[in-house]
Formats: sequence, structure tokens, C-alpha cells
Amino acid sequence: MGITQTMLLHKLGEVKENPVVLDRGVAKQVSDGCNVLLCSVYTLFHQLKKHHWVVEGPDFRDLHLLLDELAAHCLTMGDQLAERITVLAAYPISTPRKQQEMALFPIEEEGVFDLRTMLLHDMRAYQNIILRYRDMIRLSMQCGDFGTEQLLKEQLQMLEFDVHHLEHVLGEDTLTRM
Repeated sequence: MGITQTMLLHKLGEVKENPVVLDRGVAKQVSDGCNVLLCSVYTLFHQLKKHHWVVEGPDFRDLHLLLDELAAHCLTMGDQLAERITVLAAYPISTPRKQQEMALFPIEEEGVFDLRTMLLHDMRAYQNIILRYRDMIRLSMQCGDFGTEQLLKEQLQMLEFDVHHLEHVLGEDTLTRM
């Protein structure tokens, strides 16, 4: 048997007519921005899972569970973003290599760091993503894409809640004696 010729049906960056009747230019602008969020959220998912796998110490169980919960939130948000991108008749970026290239934060190198360093990397990643979410919410609102705006607002609340938990873990121990 020979190799069959395949035809690429939808290229990255291409936006087709969408079922929600948004102007193609608007759909392109919003979907491009959502793809950056998608890439960043999935890259953060992988970093959080890494930290979930390697965390050690007296608070192991609580941190192990927290990091897994945060990663699960990222996975859900990523899926919702990808689905929204397809609603806009664009192609969601799906390969890990391309996702890491487009992430809004520097990817942590392989290896295990001390817990505080790993959690600080996570917190900074969240903060970079949160800033872009706010920009994308404004853009979606200005373009009249209220579906994307609503989704991003809901996800932003989750991101802010999650980074707040990290902030508490990184905080000073208030139970120490003077």
C-alpha cells in the first residue's frame, strides 16, 4: 500500500465563517488572543502537574492535592477555550511544543527545585496569564463578542481564586511564636 495524500482542512490562523455571525476579522482577533490563553493555560497545567508529582515535605499531602486541583482547573479552562475558538471558526493550537512557544511565561526547566521556588514560578505564571485575560475581556467586550467575554470572566475568577491560594501557601507562618 502506498501513502495516501491527505488534505489539510483548517490551518492555524485561518478563520472561516462562524455560526455565531461575528465578523471574520473580529473572530480572528479574538481567537488569536484566546489561542495565546489556551497555550498558556495548558503549559501551566503541565508545570503544576510536575510540581504535584515532585512535592515533598511536611505539608506534602495538602500541597499534592492542591496542585492537582489547580492543574485540573487549568485542564478544564483549556478545553473550554479550545471549544470557544472552534465556535469562532478558528483552529485551537493543540501541540505541546507550539503551546510552550506561545505561553505567556517562561517555562520552568526540567528538574526539581525547592518548593518555594516552584510555587513562585507557578504564581508568576498565573499573574502573567491573569493580566492577558483582562486584556482579552476588554477586547471581547469592545468587539461585541459577549460569549467569549462571559467565558473569560468566569475563567478569570477561577484563576484569581487559585493564585490567591498559592499566595496563602507562600505567606508567612502566622502561628510561629515570637
